[in-house]
Amino acid sequence: MNKSLLVLVFSLLIIACKEKEEDKKWTFEKKIELPEKVRPLALEKTGNDIWFSDPEQFRLLKVDLSGKILDSITGIKRPMNIDFNQGKLYVPEFLTDTIWVFEDGKKSALFLNAEPQAPAGLNAKGDTIAIADFYNHRIILQIKGQVSYIGKEGHNKGELYYPIDVKIKGTKIYVADAYNNRVQVFNIDGKILEVIGEKDGFNVASGIAINMDGLAVTDQENNKVLIYNLNGKLQQTLTDKINYPTDVLFDENSLYITNFKENSIAVYKMR
Repeated sequence: MNKSLLVLVFSLLIIACKEKEEDKKWTFEKKIELPEKVRPLALEKTGNDIWFSDPEQFRLLKVDLSGKILDSITGIKRPMNIDFNQGKLYVPEFLTDTIWVFEDGKKSALFLNAEPQAPAGLNAKGDTIAIADFYNHRIILQIKGQVSYIGKEGHNKGELYYPIDVKIKGTKIYVADAYNNRVQVFNIDGKILEVIGEKDGFNVASGIAINMDGLAVTDQENNKVLIYNLNGKLQQTLTDKINYPTDVLFDENSLYITNFKENSIAVYKMR
């Protein structure tokens, strides 16, 4: 086989593999049924278990993948979008403007050189922490103790209106601009890079998850989760067995979605 033919065959194989990958879709797998009176707002996976915040009962619960309760944290006054990084569980306490850090059974308050008003979500990557500062309509970005702010109240591009969730990916900051019904992407200097979902009919964009291929965003009031590629192009809309989704989480080949009004977590698989 000559060199030109080998190149052609190799190219065709690459194209075939890409097409096969593109044919894969997120498909409903099962529900993790949770105890009665539980309202799962946000979730994080720690090993084979899941922590989720239950703001109505002022607590967090840890469950296994069958929904069995393994542990709890109580007395947190409206825990919101939680995060887990380097063995630390970060819990924003909405009603006290505090962020708690749980590590090895110990509880401490996160030191911030800023004063959030109702922290609704956060994401920690080493010594970089981004916080959704709900009532101040901004993101607090603290890097090695140095604070900067992203966004201000408003409805124009680069402005925020009650941000609920935030995620860091590389040098980009993804913000669930909840009541502007969109996701906005900034660089670490606060420059607006992209607006996602503005034409997709969101009614409260409340939770974001990011993986290597793209992002998932919960459309809370419309009972949907929208899947985008990293360029912000809509790839798929999930509706099956989803009831008031407030958060979403990628975990390898699985996607976990909180059903806030149904006491369950929906699990999707990539097929």
